Amino acid sequence: MSENGKRKDEVVRASDDHAESETHAPPKKVAKPADEIEDIFICNLDKNRRVFVRNCNGRIWIAIRQFFVKDGITLPCNSKQGISLSLEQWNDLRNHEEDIDKALSELSEV
Repeated sequence: MSENGKRKDEVVRASDDHAESETHAPPKKVAKPADEIEDIFICNLDKNRRVFVRNCNGRIWIAIRQFFVKDGITLPCNSKQGISLSLEQWNDLRNHEEDIDKALSELSEV
């Protein structure tokens, strides 16, 4: 026993518990149930990209997502493989359609 009346292994365990509480990992993110997300398929951009209009918890998004085929089954890539635009962002993009078309024509002439 040490001088304060505890065994060494008790002192080590107590310090380990203290260290674990300080380095406690944040809780893992949990996927939302499928009934909270509603997708409406719009079109295929190419064989691996699709456009959806998505209702997620009452918010509307325009989503362009990447997919892959494995064993004949089409599966979504991880959530970082794509972009989701809010309605405000979508409308801003649409308002700049002429500017985008002009820039594309300028670059294609080069």
